[in-house]
Amino acid sequence: MDDKKNLYAGELMMGGATFIWGGMTVFSKQILAELDIFNLIALRFLMGFIICYLVFFRQYRTLNRPTVWHSFVIGAWLFVSYFFMVWGCSLTSASNSGFMMSLSVIFIPVILGIRHRQKPSGRLVVSIAITLLGVGLMCLSNNFSLNTGDLLCIVCALCYAFQMIYTEKYVHQDNPIVLGSLQLLFVAGFGFIFSLFFEKLTLPTSTAGWGQLLYLGILCSGLCFILQTTAEKRIPSSHASLIFAALPVPVALFAFLLLDEPVGPRQFIGIALVLLGVFILEYKKSRPPQANSAEAGMGKCA
Repeated sequence: MDDKKNLYAGELMMGGATFIWGGMTVFSKQILAELDIFNLIALRFLMGFIICYLVFFRQYRTLNRPTVWHSFVIGAWLFVSYFFMVWGCSLTSASNSGFMMSLSVIFIPVILGIRHRQKPSGRLVVSIAITLLGVGLMCLSNNFSLNTGDLLCIVCALCYAFQMIYTEKYVHQDNPIVLGSLQLLFVAGFGFIFSLFFEKLTLPTSTAGWGQLLYLGILCSGLCFILQTTAEKRIPSSHASLIFAALPVPVALFAFLLLDEPVGPRQFIGIALVLLGVFILEYKKSRPPQANSAEAGMGKCA
């Protein structure tokens, strides 16, 4: 029973993070009117790290050299992923970017399957297929075409898949709060370095811009990546990525409310299929995540 509670707690954390991330593409798209890409990355993730450190500074008593290295690795993948996400958002709709980023649900089982020469479970395959059908109905254009921004967001999904895989690997070795927050400092560092070479460091110039930056920094960075890291100590990365695949649902909601992007019957059918895909995986789940190696997408990286 404790294993089940632990499992569902992890899924709830990942679900909460995914809902908050629904506003990420919308606000990232809006704030690009005031900040350049690397500048945004630097400010957002530095703000997230500062908030996390002020709240959890006692946890840093456990900091050691392996945790620093592990945070650097997942931070590097996160930096590259977020760079392609923001770049892609500037060239496509918020809804489309949400769909493309959710493709990490496919990349994780494929990457781990190639690495370990194992196949994902039938339930996971069915869940992925239904979920992707749902997000496709929600977000793709009528002719199912892809533009440059869509392709950049697909690269983002691939990089984020590696970030989730390595997070699952390291979170069983390190303090998840320290690991999840310290990676933000490395992402901010990469952002500042690239900004100094390619851009000009600036701050938002409007109240709306500051509001968007605070949402991205405090909630999307500070809160959500701690939720994700803590969740992946309880659930395998394949399950975490499937919950993350529901990202287009809150993205569509935020885009409809803030950007007036249309939500019609096709989008509602897509939302229903996404929820069905998640439900298929979760229904009557009884085994703890560590025991379920097939559905875990082959467990850990070596």
